[in-house]
Amino acid sequence: MERAAHDLRPYLPPTPLQFSRAFTDKARCHVHLKIETVQPIRAFKVRGALNRITHIPAPERLAGVITASAGNHGLGVAYAAATFDTPATVYVPEGANALKVEAIRRLGAGVVPAGRNYNEANLEALAFQKESGATFVHAYNDVHVIAGQGTIGLEILDAMEDVDTVIVPVGGGGLIGGIALYIKERRPAVRVVGVEPAGADAMHRSIAAGHIVTLERVDTIADGLAASAPGPLTFELARRYVDEVVVVSEAEMLRAIRLLFQWEHLLAEPAGAAAIAALLYHHRAAPNERVVVVVSGANITEEVLLRALKTR
Repeated sequence: MERAAHDLRPYLPPTPLQFSRAFTDKARCHVHLKIETVQPIRAFKVRGALNRITHIPAPERLAGVITASAGNHGLGVAYAAATFDTPATVYVPEGANALKVEAIRRLGAGVVPAGRNYNEANLEALAFQKESGATFVHAYNDVHVIAGQGTIGLEILDAMEDVDTVIVPVGGGGLIGGIALYIKERRPAVRVVGVEPAGADAMHRSIAAGHIVTLERVDTIADGLAASAPGPLTFELARRYVDEVVVVSEAEMLRAIRLLFQWEHLLAEPAGAAAIAALLYHHRAAPNERVVVVVSGANITEEVLLRALKTR
């Protein structure tokens, strides 16, 4: 992670770790928010994408990069590719978040709608990659992507020596894999808690089963967490380093979006608010516990935002 942090430093400054009086009072523990919504793509995914592309030799970058994404990873790859003047193509599921798709195009990447879900889009992207010779950038099951996301853990420990618990949203597992690996290797006593939506709880089920479980169906408003299975790398990291994975409901995520907006004037998409939902509705705080909550992204559609603001 230190190497990844060094390589990313010219492109991405550390994000804020902000104390929240409102959530501290509500949760009855000391709450700090790790705010990834200030990233240039308004989500943490830019870390992993940039770190991956920095490891592609310059001559190979000329052939471009290809990825599949439900949205935020595609944004990260598009931004990283533009940074290095590299052609990029992003395969997205049909019906993907229109806000994210439009932003990917604005960054100069090609967008190819393919399949009903991330898995189908991923298969199409891999097939095209074999024909094109471009480099495939996996959304989560890649050591450089995981290391890039893990720089969040490094920043947390650099800024806060006495953290007790870190709560992290889980999709395919790259974010929590990187954060948990770094934190547990440096401070094993810190608890790392993952959060998944009820309609996409593949990591929770996989850890319970002791092997990777692939969901037959994914149904969640948190498109950033809509993975049907963790990757082999991310599953092993989670099984080894993550203390617990909790599952939150759609209503809990919507309420968390509203409270973040009302109390902290922070915009979060459902995936970005999932860890707040876990803090409020599933975390049993210990006396004087110091908790860091990762607010991972802000790319919310107007429709979901309006739903959240009406949720009580």
